[in-house]
Amino acid sequence: MVKKHFVLQSLRQVITRLKIRQPTKELSILLPAYNEAHQIERCLLEVEKAVKAITHSYEIIVSEDGSSDCTAAIVSTMGKSNPNIVLLHSSTRLGKGKAIKNALASSNGKFLAFMDVDLATDLSCLPKLLSVVKANGGMAIGSRHVEGSHVERSVSRTLFSLTYNILVRLLFLDGIRDHQCGFKMMSRQLAEVILCSSKSDGYFFDTEMIVRCKKLGFPVQEVPVNWQEKNKGNSKVNPVRDSKKICLDMLTFRFNL
Repeated sequence: MVKKHFVLQSLRQVITRLKIRQPTKELSILLPAYNEAHQIERCLLEVEKAVKAITHSYEIIVSEDGSSDCTAAIVSTMGKSNPNIVLLHSSTRLGKGKAIKNALASSNGKFLAFMDVDLATDLSCLPKLLSVVKANGGMAIGSRHVEGSHVERSVSRTLFSLTYNILVRLLFLDGIRDHQCGFKMMSRQLAEVILCSSKSDGYFFDTEMIVRCKKLGFPVQEVPVNWQEKNKGNSKVNPVRDSKKICLDMLTFRFNL
């Protein structure tokens, strides 16, 4: 109880220093996007349909990350006829973490959800995450490795995911079974504190966010999801190519924690 009181008091002090703006929307959906012209329109239409079933006070922010295709143009056109769709454009590649941080800085939601443009996670799971955060605070994350989840994915991707998550649990003892599912929700105040202190902008970003939340003493609840691998063979994360960077980020964070 004393520790929890200390954590809450520390969090309030950090929040005061950050001068967090008062939310004007209930929900902000943050979508990092890099070369997603082939699916961004479908994504936005499906996300808006799902969000409207939850609340009419929302915004969908696409943080476009230095794309070389027409992703930004498509989102810009949609935003002209729909004020709930917001485009953030970067002329250079920043990385997923930085793209989400930029979206956070421009968002107005009381609650914030992050998801991948390919919508591998079924959007029917969105209300579950929101209800968990409203009830318990902290963070709610979609999980492919807990009871009740339904996953369709290649064997190689499954093995990589399981191996990665085992290594993270051994290093940080956080008890989380799925750190990398791109489907997460948290309150605005917690998001400000976690994201403003995070260092990684790449694949390790999701893991760092979860570990920092746990270290602050706030709950991270895994919610089973329906997940289907999309864009097979065209994933922007290559386990072989990116493993060195992932391990370096992981060990650097563990050393500095």
